Amino acid sequence: MERCTSIPQAMREALPILATLNGHGHEAVFVGGCVRDTVMGLALKDVDIATSATPEQVVALFAYCIPTGLQHGTVTVIQDGTGYEVTTYRKESVYEKHRRPESVAFISELKEDLLRRDLTINAMALHLSGDYYDPYGGMSDIQSKLVRCVGDAEARFQEDALRMLRALRFASQFSFRIVYRTWRALLKHRELLRYVAMERVQAELDKMLGGPAPHYAAGLLTGSGLLAYTLEPLPAARALLAESAKKKRIKLDYLTELDGVDIRYAALMTRPSVTLQEAKATLQALRMSGSRTGVIMAIVSLHHEMVVNRSPNEEKLRTSWVEAILRYGRAAAASWLHIAEANGREHAFWADLPQMKLWLSQMEISSLKELAINGNQLAAYWERKPGAWMGETLKQLLLLVALGELANSQEQLLKQVDRWKEETNES
Repeated sequence: MERCTSIPQAMREALPILATLNGHGHEAVFVGGCVRDTVMGLALKDVDIATSATPEQVVALFAYCIPTGLQHGTVTVIQDGTGYEVTTYRKESVYEKHRRPESVAFISELKEDLLRRDLTINAMALHLSGDYYDPYGGMSDIQSKLVRCVGDAEARFQEDALRMLRALRFASQFSFRIVYRTWRALLKHRELLRYVAMERVQAELDKMLGGPAPHYAAGLLTGSGLLAYTLEPLPAARALLAESAKKKRIKLDYLTELDGVDIRYAALMTRPSVTLQEAKATLQALRMSGSRTGVIMAIVSLHHEMVVNRSPNEEKLRTSWVEAILRYGRAAAASWLHIAEANGREHAFWADLPQMKLWLSQMEISSLKELAINGNQLAAYWERKPGAWMGETLKQLLLLVALGELANSQEQLLKQVDRWKEETNES
């Protein structure tokens, strides 16, 4: 039996819970991700405990408990101000709609409890003594860098279809290879993904694209074709699948150079195969928040506007670029440039990037609130009632200042207004 030579601090702080349960005749162990990450020498995200004690027995032993999910056997025990989920060993019944068990039965055997888990690397336990319990070969799979379902892969995916996305996520997160039988079972049962809520799909995609190997995650997703079977269509994903099938392989290594999951989404959605409408529909289907959708779509919209307005004429290109920056913001422009630089020579604007970066840096202002004149001042000076003309005039002034053709001073702005007044009167 393998032994843990150095228990992480986060686990050591929870040892009194295991000691209390063990001291009253119950088995209690650390389980799941915290054990996996300890084996791999990674920082722990959370600490979960499993026990042979029933929820009622757990509650009776600790002064501060929260009945988090008694029907599923989970109690949150508060130890020195920190909450730890303590779950009774359980066996699950038939799964309802390929997602959740209809009922659970509490059991006393740790091995059977671990059997209900998804992957071998997540089905290990650590005793108070420091001894690992690994009945399904999780350690061996970690050493061999393999992702494998616990027991029968087909049964695991049919029980809970979300496990298919989780298998891809862990493979990409650790740069592991999915074993043949698990991969074959995933391909066979991928249509079951339609039973998974879109919010859960988004959460898994966020972890994949936000992880250390987003290009590997994208390769697994396209290779498996899994995203073609979601509850709601993901048009951008299907477009990328078609592009991948046509080109055999899409080069996406540059995604690792982009910091942040949203800019990586934007990079994928500015691929030549994805339309503006497909990008927006995909974010909506994924239940992306309004703020995140705004950030991503600003980059994607700027990209499509630049593609439409691209010109070999430098003056026209600069005007189009500055107009796009004013419309979608400096942040979107900077992110778009970052994507283009990371993509390298494959990007349509690769040759223009140095000049476009210079133009962005030279822009004195990029929003109406930075303009040295406001709408009320403009209306009063022109002696006209406020209306649509006012916003259009301010935008024209902003563009001239952003292009460096007009100084951002009230005096110079009003002189330009005078010129426009004269032109209006003459016409």
